[in-house]
Amino acid sequence: MAEIKHSVPLRDRDYTRVGARMSPTGYPVEGKVNVAGPPEDALSALGLTGGLERSIWFFEDLTPGIEPDLPLLSGGVVLRARSGKSGDFTLKLRPCRRTQLTPEWAAGFTDGNGFEYRVEQDWTGQRRTLAASSVIELDPDLIASVVSEGADADTLLAGKQREFLHDCGTLRIAFAGLTPLGPIRATKWKNVPVGKFDTNIERWEVADLDFLEVSIRSETDAERRQQGLETAVRALGLSIDDDQESKTRRVLAKLARLASEDAAPGSS
Repeated sequence: MAEIKHSVPLRDRDYTRVGARMSPTGYPVEGKVNVAGPPEDALSALGLTGGLERSIWFFEDLTPGIEPDLPLLSGGVVLRARSGKSGDFTLKLRPCRRTQLTPEWAAGFTDGNGFEYRVEQDWTGQRRTLAASSVIELDPDLIASVVSEGADADTLLAGKQREFLHDCGTLRIAFAGLTPLGPIRATKWKNVPVGKFDTNIERWEVADLDFLEVSIRSETDAERRQQGLETAVRALGLSIDDDQESKTRRVLAKLARLASEDAAPGSS
């Protein structure tokens, strides 16, 4: 197994100091702006065409009659597969409590073998959450075997992701009982100038939903940069979506409804 690469070697880390340094507001921020209106108008204003396309699938427990609906998402667990020229599988805790993260998972790292772990703040509008994400690179054919051919979703998880869920998760999950929801057509553009900011742009399309998101990453001065990004987006003549519900929840709610309708007696 490849050696895990931390900014400080794992055996030498003082976890008391790590915990003190990494307060809930001490992590980098991914600041997001959801653009209102037709995405084509925004893409035209940004001068964007083409982009990197891939398919996104989420996994949820669709057991009938349980409350709340979308129990994994409601319990702070996001499971996502992305497939295109390359593929990956993400197990994310969001919203995540800082005290939920054990010392070994208090700071991001990579293992040099296709695995990445990161902890960051996730800002959209007035929403401020902490997110801890474990990501493993996968062959798109493996993802297809699960989402299209019915293979067990458990095959997508890496060993480090199982450790992360065991150490920091609060839900018990039998992956064999999960339903893949998708595909969502995703198109991404990187390093797009918006005002003085170097941004990532991502569009999600599924059923009658169509979202466009502009994002930046901030190590410091995140509040000022977030406000500046919103100002730069409006300066292009674009409006900002004030809906505080995350696009992930909106998409999952739509896909879960469609899956339930397909499974209903008499559906074709």
